[in-house]
Amino acid sequence: MKFKKINTLSIKELFISQIEEMILSGELEPGEKLPTEREIADEMNISKTIVHEGIRELSRIGFLDVVSRQGVYVADYTSTGNLDTLFAIIRYRGGMPDRKMIVSLLDVRLYLECPALEILAKSHTEKEILLLEKLQEEVKQAFAADIETFASALFLYRRTIVALSRNCISPLVMNAFFTATIPAWINFSEFIGKKAIYKNLVRTTECIRAGDAETAKELFRAHIERFRAHILEL
Repeated sequence: MKFKKINTLSIKELFISQIEEMILSGELEPGEKLPTEREIADEMNISKTIVHEGIRELSRIGFLDVVSRQGVYVADYTSTGNLDTLFAIIRYRGGMPDRKMIVSLLDVRLYLECPALEILAKSHTEKEILLLEKLQEEVKQAFAADIETFASALFLYRRTIVALSRNCISPLVMNAFFTATIPAWINFSEFIGKKAIYKNLVRTTECIRAGDAETAKELFRAHIERFRAHILEL
């Protein structure tokens, strides 16, 4: 029997986590000025170096705003945040994006995938179509697997459509979101259903082959809008 290694958080990571929680819970509000690094260190019984490094990291993530010779303020992370901010918010919520975030992520998928379907339907090679057919069959083979494996196979098909559009940034954005939103992809797969998703992918590939971008986009939008309505009703 092999036991897994237990990793503990460093004091710096614990400090960052505590400040993140205070900001996300509303205990610390945007615009609020933090005490000095020395005051925070004394109150929390940690070194000033850890506080300084933690504040610098929280500033990079978008939670704090360090103003030269004035102090450190709580930032409006909806304006200053980045993907790391998104990951922190999801961690705070126990790994599950909230309803508002899921709806926003669905919008992002529409922005990324509809143009990709348009481009791919207009210009593709037989090799690219064969790749999509291979990936859709991997989705079918995942019927017997757990839902997370199925969701991962579905993601791979959708990401490939974006990648084949020759936009070098969009697939990276999808990768970043998938890591943070696996529960949302699982929820989508459970709600729409494995067979319905597979049939949709088969038709999508057929539409791309035939150059029918409008139908391909409608197939995609249909599932997205159905899932959006489901989320908004929760």
